[in-house]
Amino acid sequence: MAILIPLIVAAGWWPLATMLVVGVCVVLAIRELFAIFRQGGFAPRSGPGIAVGLAFCFAAAVRPLTSFDVTGLLLALAVSLTLIYELLPGDRTNSIQNWALTLAGAIYIGWLLSAFILLTQLSTPLRPAPLAGLGLPPGTAWLFLVLAITWIQDSAAFFVGRSMGRHKMAPVLSPKKSWEGFAGGMVASILTALVAVFLMGLPISYAGAVLIGLATGIAGPLGDLCESLIKRQLGVKDSGTLIPGHGGILDRMDSLLFTGPVVYYGVVLALTFTSS
Repeated sequence: MAILIPLIVAAGWWPLATMLVVGVCVVLAIRELFAIFRQGGFAPRSGPGIAVGLAFCFAAAVRPLTSFDVTGLLLALAVSLTLIYELLPGDRTNSIQNWALTLAGAIYIGWLLSAFILLTQLSTPLRPAPLAGLGLPPGTAWLFLVLAITWIQDSAAFFVGRSMGRHKMAPVLSPKKSWEGFAGGMVASILTALVAVFLMGLPISYAGAVLIGLATGIAGPLGDLCESLIKRQLGVKDSGTLIPGHGGILDRMDSLLFTGPVVYYGVVLALTFTSS
């Protein structure tokens, strides 16, 4: 994981590299998720699922180039074509379940991760700040904000929970999570947002940073718990073995799946109200 973080941060400097990284993550994460579903006795369709997940990334990538609602079109096509796929000859015993899991899995991974592509497209100029000399593009700064909040929040929750945790947050889904750890992660999330606004000159107020920190501090643990719910339902400990000692890529991205969209839409709303 120590090797992956610098690579991810480096890719954030260039929108095309970000698109490539997000696309690779979508493919790997959908493959892991569908493998989990198969262990539960289901048969999601990998080809259609990956195609739908990548289609959402494509829709995000071309958003600045057209006023046409590409995402809406692709969603309509995804719903209909994945269901039409079930009409093909074969065992249709669990077709409805398999269709639902194919579509839901592709949306869960592809649509939520496409928010990181949208983040790189935010172009409101940064303010003068201590890190202005780095020449960060605005979209890259927002991307780094999400990564910093999510990783620091997760680390703070882990260390506070391990040293002070007494009250279990979700004993069935994630026995190691505690409310004390959640509180520590929340404080870290808010402080990270405030420091990031100061250091990178993000064009929102400190009050807006606090709100983003609060929202992300809630979204991150929920993303983790939702992935735990899926694994517990199907009797799986880790989503995969891609990262030795850390499980699969989905285990590493479960919080980011929720924090990315929360920050993107939170920033869009904040910038909209600021400019109005």
